[in-house]
Amino acid sequence: MKANLILLAAFAVSLAFSAVTVFGVLIWKARIQRRSPLHGRQVGHVPGQQLVKRHGEAGDGMLTSGLLMYLSAPTMLMAWALVRVPPDRMRIDGTTWVYALGAVVMFGWGAYDFIKHFKRAQNAKDGLLAERVTGMQLNRLVAEGCLVLHDLPAENFNIDHIVIGPRAVYAVETKSFRRPRGQSDTAAHRVTFDGKALRFADFVNTAAVEQAARQAQWLKRKLHESLGMDIPVVPALALPGWYIDKTEAGKTSDVVVFTPMGKGADFLARGQEKLAPEQRRMIAQALAVRYPAL
Repeated sequence: MKANLILLAAFAVSLAFSAVTVFGVLIWKARIQRRSPLHGRQVGHVPGQQLVKRHGEAGDGMLTSGLLMYLSAPTMLMAWALVRVPPDRMRIDGTTWVYALGAVVMFGWGAYDFIKHFKRAQNAKDGLLAERVTGMQLNRLVAEGCLVLHDLPAENFNIDHIVIGPRAVYAVETKSFRRPRGQSDTAAHRVTFDGKALRFADFVNTAAVEQAARQAQWLKRKLHESLGMDIPVVPALALPGWYIDKTEAGKTSDVVVFTPMGKGADFLARGQEKLAPEQRRMIAQALAVRYPAL
C-alpha cells in the first residue's frame, strides 16, 4: 500500500508541475499573438499550405506515439517492481532525497528546454507567416514584368525574396516584429526609419537594416562573378503589418524599407528600365542554380 501511495504521489507531482508549465506557456503564447502585427488579419493561403499543416500534425502524432513506445517498457517495469518490493523495504533514507533531487533537476531542465524550443517555434511561425504574406504580394509583380525568387540559399544564410525588376534587382529581407503592448492598434503598428535604424515605440533595431545591406552586397558580388556584369542591386526590408514613417534620411537611404501590404511593393516594378527582359531572365537563371536538387 505504501509503495502504491509513493508511486501515485510521484506521478501526481510530476503531472501537476507539467500542467502548470504548459498552462503558463499557453498564457504567454496568447499574449504573444495579441502583439503580432498580422494577428486577426485575413491572409490568403500559399500552394500546399494545408498539406504543410497536416504534415506538422502528423509529425506531432508520430512524436507522441514514439514517446509512448519508448516509455512503455520502463513504465511497466517500474509498476512490476513496485508490486513485488516488500513494503518494509520502501523507506525514506538519504538516497531517496538524492533521487528526488535528480527528478527535480531533470524536470527543471526539461521545462527550460521546452520553453526554449517553444520560443524558437513561435518565432519561426511568425517569420514564416511574414514571409508568406510578403511572398504573395511580391508574386503579383510577375504581371508587371518582374521575376521573383524566394528563399534563395546563399553562404550560411538565405535571402528571403529576390525581385528582378526593370530598374534593379532587389534583395528583400522580411522581418516580423511584435507590436508593443498597452497602445492603440494604430500607434502600436507604427515604426520610424531614420536611414540607419528602425525606431519602434519601445525599442530600436539596427540589425535588420544592416542584414539587408550585407545580403544585397553579397548578391551583387555573386551576380558579377556569374555574369561578368555590374548588376544594380538594391537592399530592401519588408515589414508586413507595420505603418512606416520615414525621416528625410530614411527616404534617401540605400536600404529601402517598405510594407508589402496593399500596393506597398508596387514600386519594385516601377522606374526607368535598366535591365532588359533578356537580362532579367539571365539573372534568374544564374540565381536558380543555387537551389539544391531534390
